[in-house]
Amino acid sequence: MSERITKGSENDYHPVNQYIDEQSKLRRARSFWINAKSWALILIAIGLLAVLLAWAYSLLDRYYVLKRVAGVQEKVIEEKVEQAIAGGNFKKTSENLSNLKDNVDLTEKNEELEEDSKNKAEEIEKLETEISDLNAKIKSQEIIQKDLKKNMQETFGEKIQELESEKLNSLKEIATLKEELKNKPDNSELLKKLDELEKQGKGLGDLRYFTARSVDLNNYKLLVKTRFHFKDVRKKPNKIECYINFGDPNLADLELQTKNQNFGVNKAILDKGFKKSDLNKIKKDYCSWNYFD
Repeated sequence: MSERITKGSENDYHPVNQYIDEQSKLRRARSFWINAKSWALILIAIGLLAVLLAWAYSLLDRYYVLKRVAGVQEKVIEEKVEQAIAGGNFKKTSENLSNLKDNVDLTEKNEELEEDSKNKAEEIEKLETEISDLNAKIKSQEIIQKDLKKNMQETFGEKIQELESEKLNSLKEIATLKEELKNKPDNSELLKKLDELEKQGKGLGDLRYFTARSVDLNNYKLLVKTRFHFKDVRKKPNKIECYINFGDPNLADLELQTKNQNFGVNKAILDKGFKKSDLNKIKKDYCSWNYFD
């Protein structure tokens, strides 16, 4: 009888087990870092909350400290008054009580006046700093314009001397208004005009010029300004516009647009008696449309 030999194959699962172990370690590590991040965020949130609570407490404590100080001051004043009355140095008559009240009111008014005076002094100091900065900008712009006009004169001749830089003119007007504000800090008309000029000045470049002609209409001395936009000072302007300055802080400049464009007139100007037909005539006769022809 032949001997039966059974052969079995043996499988090696070591790599599979190693892979499972590695994946298990990775999951545990990932879980650890997720938990660590969560705890870190919780600790940061707790820290921020503690800071906010401390800040709120300091504000609240300051409020109560000021309140206690005010209460102590009132109590001291009351004690001094009572001592004066008890010592016979102050007779409790209606006249004396009235004088006492007047003195208290006067003290309060003096404190208000001192505060107002301090605020005005600070405003004037601020204005003086702004005026000083403006004067520096004006000097710088004058140097720039001198060089630009020299180049323009080589191309267009002496007529260039009549042109004014819109940017330089704006800076000078703003400086003048701020000088006036030093003496009239609460003048609403000056403040309004200054605000308009500062807004207009933000968009002005170095290559915008104008000529001005005056005309009388409806008891107003109007200034008709033609604005020239240049891209290159050695070439003719690429755009020409016209506008009217009424010389009144309550009336904004009226933009007449370009030569062939229509323009609108706001109610404030119409209410002053100006008619669009008259303004159209001014646009035709006083704007320097052909200045560079």
